Amino acid sequence: MRFYPLLVCLSSVGLPLFAQTSSPAVTVSGGLNAYAGFYKAGGIPARNQPAPFGLSGAVTVTLPGGVSLPFSAVLGNQGASFRQPFNQFGVSPTYKWATAHAGYRNVYFSPFTLAGHTFLGGGVELNPGKLRLGAVYGRFNKAIASNLAEPDVIPAYGRTGYAVKLGYGKPGNYVDLVMLRAQDDSTSIGAVPLTAERTVKPAENLVVGATSRLLILKHITVELDAAVSTYTRDLRSSVVAGEGSSPIVRLFGQLITPRLSTQVTQATQAALGYQGKGYGIKVQYKRIDPNFQTMGAYYFQSDIESYAIAPNLTLLAGKLRLAGSYGVQYDNLAGNKNARTGRSIGSLVVSYNPATKFGIDIQLSNYGLSQQAGLRPVIDTLRLAQNNLSATVNTRYSLQKEDVMQVFTLTTTYQKLSDLNNRTASQTENNNTNLNLGYFYQQTTTGWGINGMVSYTQTQLPLAVGDSNRMVRFYGPTLGATQAFFEKKMTTSVNASYLFNQQAGVLGNVLTVSANGGYQVAKRQTISASLIYLYSHTGIQEQTFNELRGNLGYGITF
Repeated sequence: MRFYPLLVCLSSVGLPLFAQTSSPAVTVSGGLNAYAGFYKAGGIPARNQPAPFGLSGAVTVTLPGGVSLPFSAVLGNQGASFRQPFNQFGVSPTYKWATAHAGYRNVYFSPFTLAGHTFLGGGVELNPGKLRLGAVYGRFNKAIASNLAEPDVIPAYGRTGYAVKLGYGKPGNYVDLVMLRAQDDSTSIGAVPLTAERTVKPAENLVVGATSRLLILKHITVELDAAVSTYTRDLRSSVVAGEGSSPIVRLFGQLITPRLSTQVTQATQAALGYQGKGYGIKVQYKRIDPNFQTMGAYYFQSDIESYAIAPNLTLLAGKLRLAGSYGVQYDNLAGNKNARTGRSIGSLVVSYNPATKFGIDIQLSNYGLSQQAGLRPVIDTLRLAQNNLSATVNTRYSLQKEDVMQVFTLTTTYQKLSDLNNRTASQTENNNTNLNLGYFYQQTTTGWGINGMVSYTQTQLPLAVGDSNRMVRFYGPTLGATQAFFEKKMTTSVNASYLFNQQAGVLGNVLTVSANGGYQVAKRQTISASLIYLYSHTGIQEQTFNELRGNLGYGITF
């Protein structure tokens, strides 16, 4: 495992960020966390750095009048060396109904326009009353030139863009109009290697969309997300003469230049729901054209059309809850693929809690996949027709007496992939069964606790050429204990699992041991340490390895 630091707040590592200074005019809250560790592996290539380390922090400055200035940053080594450390800084101060963005930010306007793409720049969001305004501008991609010393590095053009939002309403009941425009700088890098020339081209994108969430009569909800994207895949392609036949090109001709590589696509998702007392239903529809793309999002599935219905029901004074859904999905919307793939998806969730001590949850899902002829007829030997069934039953029984809590759990999971094509079934069908029996004991006053689990997993894999048995089994116990010391200022835990691995008639084992500890050295200072050892022996010499990793951390809040 490699460490990839992210731009996060320290609340994610358990450090409170709300301790304030005593100044009545300006308050500062936040925290810092530093960590350093080691890693050693034997029998396999190293999956982490030998000495990972890093420093993260989040600080919020509150000025008189309620102006809030949150800052967050991460410094650390990334990848296999310290050639290019990861450094990102950003701030989004808020005052009443106004929020500003500066630095590395992640802003969301709608799912098909600006949808969480990280950019370096600035922006503002204003919500006076029911008016909803927003605008951002910045660098969406950093230019990366080809490097002979690092042939694996994929070059990329520098990209800048902006997005604006105009809407009316309140959270949960609004209508917004959104526009995003971004463009690559074809001069930001030098010549692109021939190996990457097909995929690395300077591009341009204009997306216009609408998003809304409406609540009607407190029972009916209407959801709509729609967008039209004009995407030019190569800015060096020839310009198309005339205004073009696309309405978006005619309306926004000053912002986009139609070229031979320009494609106009659409995306829509909508839902209509009704929620009454103890029951409800929602109908959903989605259609995303082939190759639909926006530079304001990293990735989402395209070339799909789907319909779904999702009812829910509550009975027995809330003790029994049922929720289900059924839908169908198709691709090949343009009719230019050799085959059309259809999918059917159904699910059911049942939760029954007749008493505080006992409860049971049941989850069922069924996923079907089939093909129809497209441009060419589907050959029977290659026809894709599969069904994936998944079922989970989770039961629990708890006992609580004064300061002692005991919980018994039993979880069963079954998954099966069925191939409806007899010619390919022997190479694709598989099933998996998993059983877990657990016991948890905790003393709430002393911090002493133990836990134990016995697990069994059996997987039937497809038969390979020359194989007569593809059954794989994992089974064994897991034990753990926790204890608090020094009036709970120090917490410790130890866990160990020993699993037998049986595959192809060969018996192996996997041992995992971990120890964790934390100590509060002062009111706002903590020290943490962890040690993990893994030994894996499958019975085959080439697949035997061990790993040892440790970590020491220090955190302070103020």
